[in-house]
Amino acid sequence: MKKFWIVFVIAALFIGVVLGIFWRLMRSLETGGPTVEGGVLVWRVADDYQEEREDSLVGYLLAGHQPLMREVVFALRHAANDDEIEGLLLHILALPVDWAKIEELREAVQAFSASGKPVVAYLEGAGTKEYALAVAADEIVLAPEGNLLVLGISAEMTFLKNTLNKLGMQADFIHVGKYKSAPEALTREKASPAYREMVESIVDERFDELTAMIAAGRSVATEEVRRWIDLGIYDAPSALATGLVDTLLHLEDVLATRFDSEARTSLEDYSLVRRGGRPAAKVALIYTTGTIVPGKSRRQNLEGKYAGSETVVEQLHKAGEDESIAAIILRVDSPGGSATASDLIWHEVAHVRQQKPVIVSMSGYAASGGYYICCGADSIFAEPGTLTGSIGVFAGKVDMHGFYDKIGVQREYVTRGENALLMNNHAPFTPTQRERFTLLLEDFYGRFLQKVAEGRGLEPDQVARVAEGRVWTGKQAIQHRLVDGLGGLNRALDATKRMLGLAPADKVSLVSYERRPTFLERLLLRSLWENSWQPHLLEPMGSWSREIIGELARDGTLATVPLLDGRALALLPFRVHFR
Repeated sequence: MKKFWIVFVIAALFIGVVLGIFWRLMRSLETGGPTVEGGVLVWRVADDYQEEREDSLVGYLLAGHQPLMREVVFALRHAANDDEIEGLLLHILALPVDWAKIEELREAVQAFSASGKPVVAYLEGAGTKEYALAVAADEIVLAPEGNLLVLGISAEMTFLKNTLNKLGMQADFIHVGKYKSAPEALTREKASPAYREMVESIVDERFDELTAMIAAGRSVATEEVRRWIDLGIYDAPSALATGLVDTLLHLEDVLATRFDSEARTSLEDYSLVRRGGRPAAKVALIYTTGTIVPGKSRRQNLEGKYAGSETVVEQLHKAGEDESIAAIILRVDSPGGSATASDLIWHEVAHVRQQKPVIVSMSGYAASGGYYICCGADSIFAEPGTLTGSIGVFAGKVDMHGFYDKIGVQREYVTRGENALLMNNHAPFTPTQRERFTLLLEDFYGRFLQKVAEGRGLEPDQVARVAEGRVWTGKQAIQHRLVDGLGGLNRALDATKRMLGLAPADKVSLVSYERRPTFLERLLLRSLWENSWQPHLLEPMGSWSREIIGELARDGTLATVPLLDGRALALLPFRVHFR
């Protein structure tokens, strides 16, 4: 009996200790996060900045400690007013993001600089995108053996008609809108005049924006910047002599000489710190990221992110029914996709807007179906470089019978009904089918125009003049009243506060509906992060390969392939890469 009680006491003590440890860990994970030392905020810019994380432990592991776009923007906003933060060091290694994200990150850096705290950009080497962010700093430092490639802007359009022909395939598409050029990648050998006109307009504006931001950042005339760009390639001494950078130093020397404090805080850790204070309101932040499709949001292999209408509608409905949510910010980073799925999201936005304000924040893309879901919101904000508009529709399929003949596949069909093989890839559309499809697409296009007109307070003929499938930049879209103002998440948040009658300094709590990791998952992630475990599955392929795959995923090229089965698509022209 005595042995029993000894074992019982030992077991009870053991269980108590284990429960105590778990309780302390849970409290730490729930409320603590990493501690920060203040001093210099060090932002290691080295990768893409995603809009949202994957809803799985694997997604969190692949993302590592990399903050989201909103976490970077809001961390810089908070740090600008944090007395413990002395200044900001941008250690810029790589920035493989679209131009709208660069603009949003620049705005956040400039807002930090406006607080009076020093901002220094350190480059080991940089391309055009990295340098565009660096010129937002007060001082640019280049490594003594670093190089700069400030090469300007280019747009690459890829056409696969001849490739398909060699494989025995033929693309058959119907589009409504002069500029609805998405099918051209499959149906033409080169760009149509309308397609080229549209792309040239975007490149011209983007080049003007680039020269203007460099000129402002370096306090020189735009003509001088154009000469810099035309030379393009610089080693460290020539970059210094030209005026592209202010000095040549190694990183440790920058930290030692440019800041008084020896304390360092990484932006990754700073972005995880929970902020105190009672919020004046709760605002839902809902994402539409990737190609819009029916069903659940998901990521599929290398095709990239899919924004499932079912997921987005559920989140909008939940926010609309939640009486504690005062407003909704819909963050859109999508080239469009399924017309039907886009309409389901549009309908829910219209429904929720009857109960509380809905404000749209456009990221890199909000075009075609991506614009469709935005047009009924109370306010729409975009960056100057956001690609939006593309009000139009197309549908089609790829006839593969020649390919099957080449590889010896014989197919036979037993059918009932004239159109039983309408969506089959054995043949192009018949003249009757094309006529019927055209009428259906024109009807949808008319409804698209009407919804934009009603949502934006325009006459249908006003919308028709800026539609035709034409892609506009955010700056151009303001002129045509397709968006209300320029800016990113910070601008949308400030506008939301005004709508709610709050002061700019009032705090709001942002509520997102992404799945948070469980306690055990967070425990594992914390351990991995603290040991600097940063997995990159594509690292062996090189940074250039990861950027190419990332761009294909972001612009919807790969995600579009499964949709090319005849369904109506409201989609941005794909296979255009702006660099």
